[in-house]
Amino acid sequence: MKVKIKHVNGGSKSSLKEIIEPFVKLLQKEYPLVNEVSINFTGDRVGGMSTGSRTDKSEIFVLTNGRMNRDILRTLAHEWVHEYQRDVLGREKGPDIGGENEDQANSEAGRLIKVFEKEFPEKENIMYEGLTKIESKLKLLNEQILKREKENIHENFLMEMKKIGIEKLPYSYSSIKRFVDPETMNVHYNKHYKGYVKKLNDALSKKNYGDLELEDIIKTIGKFDDTIRNNAGGAFNHALFWKMLSPKKQRPQKETLELINKYFKNIKNMKDEFNETAKERFGSGWVWLVLNKQNKLTIMSTPNQDNPLMNIVKNGGYPILGLDLWEHAYYLRYRNKRDQYVKKFWDSVNWEFVNELLLLRLKK
Repeated sequence: MKVKIKHVNGGSKSSLKEIIEPFVKLLQKEYPLVNEVSINFTGDRVGGMSTGSRTDKSEIFVLTNGRMNRDILRTLAHEWVHEYQRDVLGREKGPDIGGENEDQANSEAGRLIKVFEKEFPEKENIMYEGLTKIESKLKLLNEQILKREKENIHENFLMEMKKIGIEKLPYSYSSIKRFVDPETMNVHYNKHYKGYVKKLNDALSKKNYGDLELEDIIKTIGKFDDTIRNNAGGAFNHALFWKMLSPKKQRPQKETLELINKYFKNIKNMKDEFNETAKERFGSGWVWLVLNKQNKLTIMSTPNQDNPLMNIVKNGGYPILGLDLWEHAYYLRYRNKRDQYVKKFWDSVNWEFVNELLLLRLKK
């Protein structure tokens, strides 16, 4: 697969050229593409792009002016993963904010940058070249000089220092009413879930934690306080939960079913153990189907908003399927009959998403 690299509209930076080739080799290794791809480093925005964009002709555009080399490469990695989703996985373009494609591109871009910096520690100064320039330009915001440039710089800065986002609900409040009533879904999503995200961002803003991905926070939760632990867990767990539900009844897909049969003999045994574990959870919490560090499927429950991915959870792993056991998730319809809520859950499981999660985790 051939890669063409171009510098257009004043997008050339001598220091950037020193790290492009090894970084592109890393991208090809981690996410090999089929079609020829053209990477265009541009000094000006193309179309409606913010810091990066792609075309259907396998062209990637990355903005360079006023940005650190590290951020430029992160944008390149983000768009490269999107190209892989289209070129190799054959996925349709998802929403620009939130959604499976955007989540994967965000998390993988951050991971790829860390891998590159670990492999090439001698290039640290080059990676952070441009930071001083950005800071000096931001001072112009208070001086009201060059209004047009000020607006562009401010926009770029906010893009790079983004907050933890809110996942868009992938269906209407009434579309899974056979499982949960519309009023509960409305309150659950708009009050509880959005409340967790807001409180998390408020807590993160009080200290200089840097540009963190939500999954990275969850994986290293032991170094944060209880406020961040509870709200990061609430934000992460619910972002997964919305996608684990489907308006259409589905069956487990091949890869998922094979692993279920391997570790539980059949899907009935898995569901029975899942239901029993949910029944045994005293008070608020979650029940999970987990891919552990040995790539074995297990079932476990966590209290409150804890998640198996947290480094404080014993014998955890990657959550593949989960069910919210807090009363606010079911009480309006089921009252105190949690067992009925758990049984009805199986009619609304998004097995397609579960399978995608499983394949993604097995790949990692």
